[in-house]
Amino acid sequence: MEKETSEIIETLHLILEKMATKDDLAEIKIAVDKLQGDMQNGFRDLQSELKDIRQRLNALESAVQNISGYAKEIDHLIERVGAIEKHLGLRTSIAA
Repeated sequence: MEKETSEIIETLHLILEKMATKDDLAEIKIAVDKLQGDMQNGFRDLQSELKDIRQRLNALESAVQNISGYAKEIDHLIERVGAIEKHLGLRTSIAA
């Protein structure tokens, strides 16, 4: 019987050593709250950066669309210059 009692007491001591106190839980709560605030700030920063990237990509997309229009105009002008050169009897050609 005494052996069983000493085993129970030893087990209780092990449990008490591992068990968190109110102060431990308060410290954990503070750490979790800080982590949550840091994460929210980080997500806001990421959202802001993604918004900026989206705007820049849209601007690049518009610029590329305009460039393709210019390429068509340049090709058309090269054809016209070639026709004028042919009409004038000039042998010079512009490389496309």
